[in-house]
Amino acid sequence: MENAEHLEELLRLFNLEKGVPASVILDKYLEKTLQIKFQRIIVNQDALKEEFLRYHEAFVKILKILRATDQKLEMSLFSTDQLGKFFFNQGVYALCKDNYMQAGEKFHEAYKINKRNIFLLIYLGIILTIRKNYYASEKYFADAIQRDPNNDDAWFYAAENYFKAGSYKKASTYFEKARKLNPANNEITFRLKDCKEALLKKSKPGNKDTLLKIFIRYVRGAFEK
Repeated sequence: MENAEHLEELLRLFNLEKGVPASVILDKYLEKTLQIKFQRIIVNQDALKEEFLRYHEAFVKILKILRATDQKLEMSLFSTDQLGKFFFNQGVYALCKDNYMQAGEKFHEAYKINKRNIFLLIYLGIILTIRKNYYASEKYFADAIQRDPNNDDAWFYAAENYFKAGSYKKASTYFEKARKLNPANNEITFRLKDCKEALLKKSKPGNKDTLLKIFIRYVRGAFEK
């Protein structure tokens, strides 16, 4: 009885009523979570992140309730394309919850199905940046930019990666490109200021990196995950 009432409450989030086929629930879930407003990097946008989390958590709970009466449901519900989108959503959810290991696992499952998802490439790059694997991260951002040169998120997070790797001049160039594509993003102005300050600090006597320092930083970045 409690599960039945809870199921009705969860279904209302998707404007559905009890008794609808599981395939319809899946379609509604994907429709909600793949709205245009979610087709950006949402990890730093609290309102969008919380809304996405509600939809995803509700769908997972619905699956658990339905699976209690049909053990084969989850295996038969998804097409390959839908499964790829679900893995992607699982990765976004884990990243929003700061579970980077699980996020990486889910994104790689999605990547096996669809390597053309630009947002997937950016999220994979973000995870590697967090792990300080800047070289590997750069490849994902470069691929995303190549696929869509007008995606300001790709330029912005590529710039973040360069900044964290200590490549401040290149970071500035990428932040400038992101600003041209999205002038409304005020965060870029602050990040450009950070780049300028970092470059000034780096240019002061005694602060220049030796080849040995650069090599040590690169090795540490490659192994600190």
